[in-house]
Amino acid sequence: MSGSESVNGKAGGSVSTVIAVGAVFIAWSLMNVPVPGVNEPHYLTKARHFADPNWCAEDFFLQSANAHAVFFALVGPVTSLVSFEFTAVLGRILSLLLFACGWAQLGRRIGLDGFVILLSSCLFCLLSAAGNFSGEWIVGGFESKVPAYGFALLAIASWIDAFRFSHKRSYVAAGIMAGFSVSLHPVVGLWFCLAIAMCEVVCVRKQRLVAQTSGVRLSAAGFVANSAAFILPAMLFALPGLIPALRLVLASTVDKASQDTANFIQVFWRLAHHLDPARFPLDSWLYTAALLVVIVVALFVLDRVNENGGESVDERGGRLCWFPLMAMLVAAAVIAAVGIGIGWHSGRAQDIADWQWRAALLRFYPFRMFDALLPVTASLVMAAVVAAVIVRPAIRTAVVAVFVIGLCVVGWGTRAEAPSAYSRHDYAEWKEACGWLNENTAEDSLVFGPRESFGLKWYANRAEYICFKDCPQDAAGILEWNSRLWKIFHWSQLSYRNERFDNTDLQALQRLTNVGYVLTRQLGPFEAEPVYQNSVWRIYKVPPSL
Repeated sequence: MSGSESVNGKAGGSVSTVIAVGAVFIAWSLMNVPVPGVNEPHYLTKARHFADPNWCAEDFFLQSANAHAVFFALVGPVTSLVSFEFTAVLGRILSLLLFACGWAQLGRRIGLDGFVILLSSCLFCLLSAAGNFSGEWIVGGFESKVPAYGFALLAIASWIDAFRFSHKRSYVAAGIMAGFSVSLHPVVGLWFCLAIAMCEVVCVRKQRLVAQTSGVRLSAAGFVANSAAFILPAMLFALPGLIPALRLVLASTVDKASQDTANFIQVFWRLAHHLDPARFPLDSWLYTAALLVVIVVALFVLDRVNENGGESVDERGGRLCWFPLMAMLVAAAVIAAVGIGIGWHSGRAQDIADWQWRAALLRFYPFRMFDALLPVTASLVMAAVVAAVIVRPAIRTAVVAVFVIGLCVVGWGTRAEAPSAYSRHDYAEWKEACGWLNENTAEDSLVFGPRESFGLKWYANRAEYICFKDCPQDAAGILEWNSRLWKIFHWSQLSYRNERFDNTDLQALQRLTNVGYVLTRQLGPFEAEPVYQNSVWRIYKVPPSL
């Protein structure tokens, strides 16, 4: 029996493990993140428009360039047949089952049994609820990065087999899974491809480790052959998603100065909570440091248990079994550290020396992989420590039951009943107002909503003139998004000089934006009477300009 077969064989009942882990992830997602989740309106309405360009045809965000064309092509037809809510729930189930499959495969490759893999999935959800480094999450709503992470974990699992046993088929499998990850989410997938390449170089240089695990010392020709076995299928399966992404990045329709401005807006303003390390809160740094300490201590404990003859959950004992995963984490940390060095500043972002090239690099999310892989690794090693100490099956079952109960309590207790900037009552009234638009306005109507607009297209099936949440990813789209925000700001400042918005002001808004309706709770007072009003929101019909 080969080494890879023994690893697979040890995890008897692999299907049941995947189902159990998937059930944990799905339950956490549905308990902790109500539908629609924070990004589901953003992604699923884009997918709907991708499949049916006549739907909300006047919405400029939906018309903007598509960075996730494969995801939209797969999901778009579903949104045309069933509701957004059904699509979101179905997408969560399928994508989280894929992520669970990658999780289980990764766990088996480092020698963990079904108990440890299941326990680690519970720990991962709890760690995700505790914090993050750059705002990254995996188990929540349905969007392209969730299946991309599932394929990324499958790629790591296959690469670990390839590292240990130098099987060409394992390199090919890793390349295929990595290619699928890139196709679904180019940024997520490409960072994992780079990390695998970094680890492969390091591991091949560690000839002693390679010899201990596989008994084979690779020649230069063997290294090239293995690299080709990974790179060629990865490129082939990545092309469907990579080509549109490269077109978005390289085929810009704006000049260099405008591209720099768009990058600045994206990195240091709109997405600063993901991309500007100087804007990460202190809690995020402390959370990250704590998880790193936990990983180091847990590995030390596992090593001591092995030395003392305790039962190990590792097939090959101690550090060597964990080495490939830790190498991946170190690679991700190196990428993140480079990102911190590029982006760190103490003053205003616009005062940073050479901010142009810094923003151009930071827009590729250098912290994303580390932020995702850190809690993955921490939960796996923490669960392994528990398993090394607790060996009786009855006690293990009780431990899992306690964690599942705790997961339910935390998941429901931290559940957000309404999006940010909404109370539960305000959100219910928001959906009612959007429902009125859906039932009482023409399908080609253009709506100007509030800055905190969430899911207007989802609930109203109407195009928006501007939505702060829905920022495009191409330079031209970002600049237009920013321009529309400023247009509305200047219009409101000019119109409110007499401390109300009269019909002349609304006609000016119509000439400026071509909107047909205004949905607001703060803007006003208006001369015109609202065509719809509830306890929170008001809708005004904009008269045609003269």
